[in-house]
Amino acid sequence: MIPFPQFPRTGDERLDLHNASIDEPAAAVGCCGTIHLPTGRICRTRARHADGCTFMPIS
Repeated sequence: MIPFPQFPRTGDERLDLHNASIDEPAAAVGCCGTIHLPTGRICRTRARHADGCTFMPIS
């Protein structure tokens, strides 16, 4: 198998930060940051978690 070339910092960039439904301050500290739009709650689980989001009120 031929490895795919890796470009600098490709794996580090969070493309989801360019989405309006992501809370930037929460994402900046390593949280998922997904916003549940109907309630305004934010997922505080670690970034790129495997399970579904756990939405918590904004504090």
